[in-house]
Amino acid sequence: MLKAPGYVVGLDLGSSYTRCVVGIEEEGRLRCVSYGAARSGGWRKGVIIDQDPVVQSIEQAVSEAEANGGLSIESAVVGAGATITSVVSRGAIHLPSRSQAIERENINEAVKTATRVRLGDDRMLVQAIPINFAVDGQVGIRNPLGMTGRRLEAQVRLITASTQAHMNLTTVVNRAGLVVEETIFEAFAGALAALTEQERQMGVAVADIGAGSTDLVVYLDDDLCAAASIPIGGDHFAKDVSFGLRTHERDAERLIEQYGCAIAEMTGDNSRIEVPSITPDGPLVEASRRKLNEILEARAEDLFLYMEKELERSGVAGQLIAGLVLTGDGSKLAGMVDMAERVLHMSARIGLPAPIFDLPDLLDQPGWTTAIGLMLYAQRLRLHRHAQRESMTAWLRGIFGS
Repeated sequence: MLKAPGYVVGLDLGSSYTRCVVGIEEEGRLRCVSYGAARSGGWRKGVIIDQDPVVQSIEQAVSEAEANGGLSIESAVVGAGATITSVVSRGAIHLPSRSQAIERENINEAVKTATRVRLGDDRMLVQAIPINFAVDGQVGIRNPLGMTGRRLEAQVRLITASTQAHMNLTTVVNRAGLVVEETIFEAFAGALAALTEQERQMGVAVADIGAGSTDLVVYLDDDLCAAASIPIGGDHFAKDVSFGLRTHERDAERLIEQYGCAIAEMTGDNSRIEVPSITPDGPLVEASRRKLNEILEARAEDLFLYMEKELERSGVAGQLIAGLVLTGDGSKLAGMVDMAERVLHMSARIGLPAPIFDLPDLLDQPGWTTAIGLMLYAQRLRLHRHAQRESMTAWLRGIFGS
């Protein structure tokens, strides 16, 4: 197997599926070279409760990606899980001279200062995303590089996760034989893959509807102004149907896939469907398709009402001109876009991944958007580290000569 340092890998650990995507940068563009997926287990409400099946799922997905691409995977950028909250913090530094231009190191120091806050019990920092800067009181600066002043202040959104849940996540990846390059919020990765710069500028929300939870990020004026995890996901839809139609959850998932719709009247169909009995070897039971969809409609409405509260809490309700973008396997349920528009009173669409060279058609669907976003972030991380090495090399040459 090939071991090329240019490979970038995104690993999306989901409650239903583990997905792995591998890319390589060639001639200034990212090319998809391989992928793998495996059914997952060992999760409950977006949190790992049994490490062994999660490790097995990672190993299967990675092995498939390695076999498909004839390569060896050693590290990956990984989704951070479903215990996400966010806060805004500020940090400032004093610059040595007003005549000296602000350098990248000064910006990094100001951002780092903003991260030095006391987090709640069992919380750890996952990402620190700069919002804007101020130089000598001049606020709203997007990039202060090259400016002059005596005081540089950074406004940063801190994304945090449960320490214990995050440790379990990194542990299972390590047990599967991989190094975690970095963890980032899944909805942030989905936004990276599915949004345009214009949408982030106009105002847009991205909701990654997974099996155990729904991850939400909101952008306005190209600033990340909210990040949250909503405790409702695809599993809740299946549980509701299982309870309402008295059938096993696996059979409920199949019924949702075949006959489900998030708005009952959209199907215009009140035909009878066969529902497997919950008892072993029991007879099939008939139920109306409308009853199935009424159950799904109630849960979908609940999800978007919860989302509405998050948008109101973040202070952006009514300002998102570009509307809502839905990603994740849960977004594939018919009628989800229509229900989102009905409840949130904004436009909505399905978020497919951005065009990537050699991306297989199988991956051009919302269930893969997050994994592809993680790969894109891995590429950014690789480029950032390369730039840092180049800067250090130039600095050393300036001191010691070429």
